[in-house]
Amino acid sequence: MKISFDCIPCTINSFLKLLNQNILPEDKHEEAVKKLLSTLSGENFHQSPASLGRKVHRIIREITDNPDPYRAIKDKSNVMMLEHEGRLRKKIFESDDPRSTALRLAIAGNVIDYGPQDRLDIWETIERILNSDLARDDSAELFNEIRSAKQILYVGDNCGEIVMDMLFIETINHENLFFAVRESPVINDATKEDALDVGIDRFAKIITTGDNAPGAIWEDSSEEFRKVLLESDVVISKGQGNFEGLSDVNHPIYFLLVAKCDLVAKELGVKKGDFVVKKFYSKSADQK
Repeated sequence: MKISFDCIPCTINSFLKLLNQNILPEDKHEEAVKKLLSTLSGENFHQSPASLGRKVHRIIREITDNPDPYRAIKDKSNVMMLEHEGRLRKKIFESDDPRSTALRLAIAGNVIDYGPQDRLDIWETIERILNSDLARDDSAELFNEIRSAKQILYVGDNCGEIVMDMLFIETINHENLFFAVRESPVINDATKEDALDVGIDRFAKIITTGDNAPGAIWEDSSEEFRKVLLESDVVISKGQGNFEGLSDVNHPIYFLLVAKCDLVAKELGVKKGDFVVKKFYSKSADQK
């Protein structure tokens, strides 16, 4: 998936929102914005939004001289959702269909994005998704393929959200399941450290994409990640960033996400804000 002209104002607005969260001292804001505009002016449109995002968020790390400027936000997100783990697990395992309930909770977790977490009403979102139809729902096919899968890859997204992913993975209960995270910090995306902190290693083997774009990008991923993906009978990918970087891969992938922008919604054939479980299988050239 390639960027469009609409990605440019969206990138700028998102960047400005980050500056308002005190990631950078106010006297550094002008420098950051100038570097952002300079970066955008030199970019081409034959790359994914996630690839562009990698370059944009490098600006903040360079100005702060901090390899993980969102560390406090990520920790807060993980702690917040771990505090709800018991309640979430009870909702799953007391439901009539624990696996379907866990899948829907994992999608609901995709609303946890960078921002002031005290404004996030996760339970309102949970109740909404549990009582709503999915705009695209290939979950029956997903569960059928899981039953016979010899290997599964689950590509994670954000901190906080990964607690919901962990609970879904627990219901999948597969002995050969890999969970992929970013190689190093970018925004609030989960790294191996975060996955270990919430306990995903109890239910999956943790690997990385080999890259720190805010989304797994096939051409920039490590050989290990590509090998695991191509050898997996079932691939589950969470979030928009992973969709942007993996939707062209010549391998069936189930994308679980909330459509957060018009461009992604259009690609999925849904409306912005819709909940999605969609199987994609690109017919592009063979991936190597």
